[in-house]
Amino acid sequence: MTAYRFRVKFDPDPTSLWRDIVVGAGRTIAEFQLAINPAVGLDQGHLWFVGEDEDYWDSAVKYQCPQEYEESLGGDPVLRTERIENAGDVTIGEMTRQLGLEQYDRICYLYDYGDEWRFYAILKEVLSDEPNGKEPEIVKEKGESIDAQYASPGTNESGPPLPDPLYSVLPETAVPVAELRELEKRDDVVHVIPLLSLETGFGAVCERFAIQLEDRGYVLENFQPGWQVVEEVDGAGKTEEELLAALADAVREWHAEIAEISGAMTGQYFDEETVEAMHVELEAELERRGYGHL
Repeated sequence: MTAYRFRVKFDPDPTSLWRDIVVGAGRTIAEFQLAINPAVGLDQGHLWFVGEDEDYWDSAVKYQCPQEYEESLGGDPVLRTERIENAGDVTIGEMTRQLGLEQYDRICYLYDYGDEWRFYAILKEVLSDEPNGKEPEIVKEKGESIDAQYASPGTNESGPPLPDPLYSVLPETAVPVAELRELEKRDDVVHVIPLLSLETGFGAVCERFAIQLEDRGYVLENFQPGWQVVEEVDGAGKTEEELLAALADAVREWHAEIAEISGAMTGQYFDEETVEAMHVELEAELERRGYGHL
């Protein structure tokens, strides 16, 4: 009795387009792929493969679509530099064991070898109370699908409007920390936690912060052209402290993801100390509020 929740993210713009998909361990990779494409706005007319981490073409193992696997059986295995598996035969549970996947590890998915639509999937959660045969199911999502959001130049890519009480309060640019803290005076705001404060000639401004409302929390980042929600935490069934703990975990996970994205873009390796350095303001704010144990 096992299923997996993967967060499938669009590699070029992972904060604006992602889908959470729960799939049973007994379902094949090909069945998983059949759920991904319609969820993100792709067709099924091209070749594809799933690989390790975010290695794509450099992956040491490729789970090829059944069509390509069957057509390539006559090829010379001596010339191959990677292990090839049939995605129609390998189950999700087998793949996780073969790759040694643990929580927050990643796999990559490349669709259409011409246009190279690239996605990566984070193993967010292992669900021991779901059946092995559970069909892939979209349980959470963010952003418009590719066919609507990225089809033509000039399309608005800034994402959906910010939730209340943010869209009517935040300017498009960074917010002075003092003004950000003023939000806590509102009845519907429980906590506001600056996460990336920069000292300027006009004082400290915030480029990243977390906000906790009564029933949910958000982690926001100031991207071009403005603020975007990079993580939303549902507070249903949680106490105020439990929601704050979940929001803090979301911040830590986002910091780890930032390090990986930066490393992929720059070719550098950012270790755990780098990620811990990004947590400094979070930990200080939690301590200041009496939640240093979270």
